[in-house]
Amino acid sequence: MNGAPAIRIRGLNKWYGDFHALRDIDLQVASGEKIVICGPSGSGKSTLIRCINALETFQEGEVEVLGQPLRGAAAIQQVRRRVGMVFQQFNLFPHLTVIENLMLAPRRVRGLPEADARALAEQYLARVRLADQADKYPAQLSGGQQQRVAIARALCMEPEIMLFDEPTSALDPEMIQEVLETMLGLAESGITMLCVTHEMGFARQVANRVLFMDEGQVIEAAPPEEFFSRPASERAQAFLGQVLAH
Repeated sequence: MNGAPAIRIRGLNKWYGDFHALRDIDLQVASGEKIVICGPSGSGKSTLIRCINALETFQEGEVEVLGQPLRGAAAIQQVRRRVGMVFQQFNLFPHLTVIENLMLAPRRVRGLPEADARALAEQYLARVRLADQADKYPAQLSGGQQQRVAIARALCMEPEIMLFDEPTSALDPEMIQEVLETMLGLAESGITMLCVTHEMGFARQVANRVLFMDEGQVIEAAPPEEFFSRPASERAQAFLGQVLAH
């Protein structure tokens, strides 16, 4: 984790009408760093990571990703090619098989020949332990399997940064672990990761830093051992008291 930051955010402010969703966010993420973002519902977590690949626009401040300021359509397209994102909902195309879902972006966006796109898709399906599901349709898979396919699909663009927006919150409890294990393996590969999640065990295991957000602000940013054992703010203490009690 050295060299130029993978992500640099300065003075970021975002409003939805009169609602001030993000307030004066300053953040640097080192290359290879793993950051878990937590906080109560409506605190701005998902909005923050969606600003990093311009899925959300913002009114004030600067966001720079891999040295590229998010200004203008060409810059945004360039950044999106290098940043993968996994959502709460899997967003797989139901009429395409698993392998076809994975091959689509490498062929359309990266211009890979079909054989190369297929080889890449097979490589990443094997990585998420779903090589035997390549010819099934999404509806034939469990929720956990669909989310692992979504992760593999993002990896097929060979991104330098991966963003996860509550990737396990739509899953049944028994399926959560298989997705977290896939993400753990990905974290160990050295990729830069930002993950919005309430899975505190995952945060302890993977994060270099935990960011705690409330009311659109980053209230705390600390290594997990410090955040979980000595949260500095009353708001973080109350939040941990709730999530760790379940």
